Amino acid sequence: MSYPSFHSYVKLLRSLLKHKQQWLFEESILLADLCLAYGSISGLSEKDKKTLFLAAHFKNLGALYLSDDCLAQEFQDHAQVINQMHILFEESAKIARDSGLKDVALVLEQYHLRAIPNCHLARIFQVLNAWVSCRQRKGWRTSMSDKEALIILKQRAEMQWSDPKVVFHFIEHLCRYSSRPERQQACSTSGFSIAPVEHHPTPSDIDSFKTLEQRL
Repeated sequence: MSYPSFHSYVKLLRSLLKHKQQWLFEESILLADLCLAYGSISGLSEKDKKTLFLAAHFKNLGALYLSDDCLAQEFQDHAQVINQMHILFEESAKIARDSGLKDVALVLEQYHLRAIPNCHLARIFQVLNAWVSCRQRKGWRTSMSDKEALIILKQRAEMQWSDPKVVFHFIEHLCRYSSRPERQQACSTSGFSIAPVEHHPTPSDIDSFKTLEQRL
């Protein structure tokens, strides 16, 4: 019996998301690419980057259990979002765990909470997901600008909803490698007392981050 390659496996996940809703497919791809790019920038192992890459796809698989009305994202506030999306969070993590992907499931069980996750990879995933969510158009709002999205990240750090160290590190690198003047201005890290993690990315890491930022 032959088994599908990792490429075929990911292709299957993406086809399921695309069949359900185009935006689920697009969000997962953007988040997955960001996980790989930022994972390299921050010096994660290949295993950890793969875990985050898969989490970006599995996080939306729970949508298969939701009606199209829920996925229309026509909500009034964040509380309503959380109430309606509870099934998505719960089922996505369950699918990952039932697939034998315990590390992926652990990330998905923690990233959506308004609290700093215990799992290191969930802390990173939480920040990257928040950024992608802010930069995408939602049913109840347009996509946020760089400045607005970065304010949200900083607020999450200040309220201990996200790890300040991860938030600082992400913002600092988003600014450092950006070719967009408006982003450089918006990426001020003033007010943070935590120094970024020391890691020296390779030129290829920087290039991948620069390429990805055109889509963010």
